Amino acid sequence: MTTLREAAQAWIACVEHQTGSLGRIAYWVDQLGDKALADVTEDDVDQALVVLAQRGKLKAGRGSLCIPVRTGKPLAPASINRYISTLASLYKYARKLRVLPRSHTPPTRGIEKVPEVIDPNKYFRPEEVERLLSVASIIDQRWKKLPALILLGFHTGLRVGNLLAIHWRDVDLVKGKISVAITKNGQPHVAPLTPRCIEALAQLPRSDENDLVFRSYKTCKAFHYQNLWRRACDAAGFAGRTFHWLRHGCGSALAANGVSQAQIMSVMGHRTLIASARYMHSNVEDRRAVVDKVFS
Repeated sequence: MTTLREAAQAWIACVEHQTGSLGRIAYWVDQLGDKALADVTEDDVDQALVVLAQRGKLKAGRGSLCIPVRTGKPLAPASINRYISTLASLYKYARKLRVLPRSHTPPTRGIEKVPEVIDPNKYFRPEEVERLLSVASIIDQRWKKLPALILLGFHTGLRVGNLLAIHWRDVDLVKGKISVAITKNGQPHVAPLTPRCIEALAQLPRSDENDLVFRSYKTCKAFHYQNLWRRACDAAGFAGRTFHWLRHGCGSALAANGVSQAQIMSVMGHRTLIASARYMHSNVEDRRAVVDKVFS
């Protein structure tokens, strides 16, 4: 049977990888390389992650061998999650090659990722969204849908890929909801629409129910929004920000206003509480501000 090492070697030979990815692949080969791919269990992966956490960060060594050395500092949650994602990608590649049957469940499926606290500088705040909307309405003179796309991204927390895939048949302005057939986690999701979202969608040109809401007028396919997005962000003073910051902004705004973790999980379509835990720092900070105001 194909071992994890053999599958990794084929993956490296056929797919271009960056240095960081190669280092993560090397770690999994070191830990589980001699095991058959199909025999690696969740417990094996979990134990390897314990070893990884104990090892911590590495830095490049000196001398001709340049062997990495331990720094004594812990790995960031995002770094540990990248190790999990790399292993999951290796199994996806193996299934593509038919080394594993498509029905095979990868050992990463039941591994919960480490909660990542959103960097305070990496999500849109409500007042920033309003500024961006004002600029977008001026920048977008031809397509005229960017403000609606931005508003829905912030109010629903949907990923841009899901928004661009929405057809008019998926939109119910009377009941105020959007139905997403498949999200990133493979599950259907229904997103409630705020009155502002309903108003923004009602103002968009609408023809056939099978048309994409955010389609290109030329091709009838999903509009390539990136250039228009960058122009709006640059003009509003948000250069370098991505659309995904709106999703993080949605979760952080909900938490800051006292919405429970379980409710955030439901709104944003998370499969587990651990995914929504990243936003709860806003809830804690908001409560701390209230306590300080009352008792200081």
